Amino acid sequence: MPDHPEEEARAAAVEPRDSSRQADVGGKVNAIIEAAEAAAEEISQNARRDASKVAQQAEQRAAALIEELTREAAQAKAEADQYARDIREAADSYGSQHRRSAEEEALHVVADAEAKARAMLEKARTSSEQTERETVQRHQTLQREAKMLEERKQRVLESLRDLAAQLQDALVEPAEMARQDESLVNALDVDRRR
Repeated sequence: MPDHPEEEARAAAVEPRDSSRQADVGGKVNAIIEAAEAAAEEISQNARRDASKVAQQAEQRAAALIEELTREAAQAKAEADQYARDIREAADSYGSQHRRSAEEEALHVVADAEAKARAMLEKARTSSEQTERETVQRHQTLQREAKMLEERKQRVLESLRDLAAQLQDALVEPAEMARQDESLVNALDVDRRR
């Protein structure tokens, strides 16, 4: 029959409480890790969705701008062509002596209109290229931000895992110390060994 039944009962009661605490802490740490992973995934999805929207909007703006400038250039050329036709008709009515000067003026008007149309198209191309560059830069920025968030998530997860391991070790140590103390007491108890 043991000499210290109260100590044995106390040790038996402490051990289930410690394992219950360890399970609670482990569960909480797992819940924190899962919440961090879910938040990081949501942030990453939002960043990808935003990058896609920005790229799509930039493409739409560039297409609209090109269409508008092309339409304006076509309208300017049509007006110039109409003006040239009007001048030619007027020149025919003035007679042959004025025809040459009128045709030259018409050619100048057409050349000017074509130069304006080329300038407008070049402006549209330049604007489109600028918009595309900005879109690419924005997309790259969003990708870098998403990568940084992913790396940050990994660092947080590693820190949480380290913390969980430290907590686990901290909870296990008191139970081991109590068993070691008890075995030391038993070893030193001379009456009990007899």
